[in-house]
Amino acid sequence: MPTKTYYLDNARTDEVTATWSLFFRNFRLDYQGRELGQLTPAELKAGHEFALPDGRRLLVRLQQKFGAQGLDFQLDGRPLGDTVNDPLTQINGGFAATMVIAGLNEALSAVAMLGPVEFLLAFGFGWGTLAEGALYAGLGWLGKYRQLAWAFWVALALLVLDGVLLLGSGQGTGGVVVRLFLGMAIYRAAVAARRVRISSVLAASE
Repeated sequence: MPTKTYYLDNARTDEVTATWSLFFRNFRLDYQGRELGQLTPAELKAGHEFALPDGRRLLVRLQQKFGAQGLDFQLDGRPLGDTVNDPLTQINGGFAATMVIAGLNEALSAVAMLGPVEFLLAFGFGWGTLAEGALYAGLGWLGKYRQLAWAFWVALALLVLDGVLLLGSGQGTGGVVVRLFLGMAIYRAAVAARRVRISSVLAASE
């Protein structure tokens, strides 16, 4: 039975714990070890707001829109860490997407050149894609650890351009669905990184 704990404070002492069974049946939410309530899958998808003992409001819902699927917990309108709408979670998702692209480029390029593997060479894998993989890795690193939105935007632009060139070459769809999911993760990371940077600047100016 899956169990996940979320923290309502930076000290990670104020916690809520969610447990559920397959397909989010028997969803139960506990606050500080005491049950807050239970939700059916339909109620969870619609979203439900719980009142905490101190008057704070905790919104819980299952978000299932394209490119952003998972549990959404919001405390008085603020997303909790490790939830689908948390900016840092979105940045980590974009970083993971760029690393997947980088890893595939590096691995397939190496195989194509060392083999040599003709069909990979025909798809253009070689020194160029090896360098492209390193570029994706660098952009992902800058996006996550420097929280630079432009790094994610450049990675997204490269992904789109690469897909367009591949389609134009007549060599197949190039995994359009996979590219869409990776692109959505990078897009959300770019937006989140910008939001985090703005929040940091505003906090520093206060």
